[in-house]
Amino acid sequence: MTILNFLIANWDSVLVTLLTIAILVILYVRGQKNIVNKILYSLVTEAEKQFGGGTGELKQAHVIKKVYEALPSIIKTFISADKLGRWVDEGLSAAKKKWAKNSSVSGYIEVTAKEVDE
Repeated sequence: MTILNFLIANWDSVLVTLLTIAILVILYVRGQKNIVNKILYSLVTEAEKQFGGGTGELKQAHVIKKVYEALPSIIKTFISADKLGRWVDEGLSAAKKKWAKNSSVSGYIEVTAKEVDE
């Protein structure tokens, strides 16, 4: 009962504290997304190199597994598998645009894919 009385008497302070914590968590998660995007680019490029074309689901599963292993524990609680899958898809779209502009990366991916076929 004393906790309830405390909450009633200090509801405004409790509300401000909870909002502050929520804002800090949101900012932390958003800041981590920039790091995740960089990790995704690297992992998507390596998966494309390793598995080649026509293996989309396999590459996505591989990248999701690697990203999930790299994330801090606190972030894992806020990121669902669906959200991570969407991030991988977004990362792949961004990576394809970068690959189209950068012939060195395109050559890196294609050379390895040819080696796998042989």
